[in-house]
Amino acid sequence: MTPVLAIIAPFSAAFAIPLFFVFRKELLGFSVFAFGAVSTLTTLAVAAKGHSGLVSVMGGWSPETGIALVVDNLSAAFLLLATIGFSVSLAASVETFGYGPWRFYVLFFLSWAATNGILLTGDLFNLFVFFEIFSVAAYLVVAFPPRSWQAVEAGFKYLVFGTVGALFLLLGIAYAFMATGQLNMAILARVLPTAPPATISVVIGCLVVGLFVKSGTVPGHFWLPDAHSSAQTPVSALLSGVFVKASVYVLLRLSFLLFAVADAKIYSILLLFGTLSLCLGHLMAFQQEDIKRLLAYSTVAQVGTILIGIGCASPGGAAAAVYHSFNHMAAKMGLFLVAGALAEDRASRDIDQMRGLFGHNPAYVLAFCLFAASIAGIPPLSGFMSKWFLLVAAADARAFVPAVAVAAGTVLSAAYYFRVLRAFFSPSETAPPHHRPRPVKNVLVALLVALSLFLAALPYIPTFRDGLFAIGSTAFDREGYIERVLP
Repeated sequence: MTPVLAIIAPFSAAFAIPLFFVFRKELLGFSVFAFGAVSTLTTLAVAAKGHSGLVSVMGGWSPETGIALVVDNLSAAFLLLATIGFSVSLAASVETFGYGPWRFYVLFFLSWAATNGILLTGDLFNLFVFFEIFSVAAYLVVAFPPRSWQAVEAGFKYLVFGTVGALFLLLGIAYAFMATGQLNMAILARVLPTAPPATISVVIGCLVVGLFVKSGTVPGHFWLPDAHSSAQTPVSALLSGVFVKASVYVLLRLSFLLFAVADAKIYSILLLFGTLSLCLGHLMAFQQEDIKRLLAYSTVAQVGTILIGIGCASPGGAAAAVYHSFNHMAAKMGLFLVAGALAEDRASRDIDQMRGLFGHNPAYVLAFCLFAASIAGIPPLSGFMSKWFLLVAAADARAFVPAVAVAAGTVLSAAYYFRVLRAFFSPSETAPPHHRPRPVKNVLVALLVALSLFLAALPYIPTFRDGLFAIGSTAFDREGYIERVLP
């Protein structure tokens, strides 16, 4: 199967849904479901090629001039992550919005197609193009529905910061092309080190700053708390579970492919800003009274944790970063779905107003307990396992300060999640909240609980553990990537 189908399927959905709305409105719901299923199956089929490796150059051109799409263990892993996240968010969106807001689903599938493009592309120019399609769709879904001024403001702030990030990405790509005449990542990995040192520094600096802003890494994180907390619950889950991971993937790919060869100091930079993001994210989360803003700042901290894994500059660190990305996706999407539902029932996102919710909805509160314990790193859950791998990689890299920060972050996150749980289990003096039936979200939360438990069991299964470290080795294997793209 050609990798381009993973991009074409959701793109086709984005263009076809308006036609169904105009000509066959009665089939709009079926079209959203059908296109979602096709996009999921197509992307999974492409991801299945990751183990053997697959490179496709559009139009039969050579990699030097054509558009290369690359499927390997690393891109396949993030395709799987994105597919799970988009599928969960789509199902939650259908229950939340119904099939009426067709514009939302157009933007949703556009962002899905662009995310797959980011994960598959093998050249910097198309990486920028897919990032821009992805970003425009993301700005608008954050602001949906437009009658919510808080969401519109958050979407505008996201737009401003996203534009700054895009400008830095474009400058880095332009300088790379001016210095080498190449945009293909594999070719750049060979020729960029021959450029003047000042040019290399500018290229790497611009790309890193742009990706820091896109991923919500400190100090480019200011858009993230507002966007995550103001968006509708299915969008908040998607933002935290998938959208920031696209930028993390690019950092992971380029760190070992381009940056390290040109300037090995990049790993120290990643460790520094990863540690800053981790510490600031947890400290800010500790101060929040709004449960969704608490979860948003927690995402800033978890992105920092992932960057520490990348900064360890080893296959083990890369594997830990990928594993933690999956764990964060499952737990944080579950946390947003549960918190959003409970806040909706209570008609407030204020943590103090959520007293007594255990007696009202014990299943959701217990699910929140599991997700919170996992993301905090309580043994033997999946978050603990990925943080343990991170600590081992950090110790091997002699990155002791980031390792201490990861351990301290576990204590801090456990403390602020305990504050939320204490409110849930405390008696309430107000009337019981109105409970809305949510059969789809019930299934989604149950599936995410199962996924979190499954991820916790993976390190004990030799086949999966070996597969995880194979992904880390693929990320770290610069020459292997070059040989696949330029045989």
